[in-house]
Amino acid sequence: MTRVLSQIPGSATVYHDGPGHTLYGNNACARTHINRYFTDRTLPSHPTKC
Repeated sequence: MTRVLSQIPGSATVYHDGPGHTLYGNNACARTHINRYFTDRTLPSHPTKC
């Protein structure tokens, strides 16, 4: 993942220790970061774990 982030300047990620691609529906921590990005374009601090 670090390699991908280094190729996209200004990017960020939310790490999740668990299954799948269903973070938005099942993880309040991730949902908070996603909503914040969609509403005011604020990226999570690096590194962020949920």
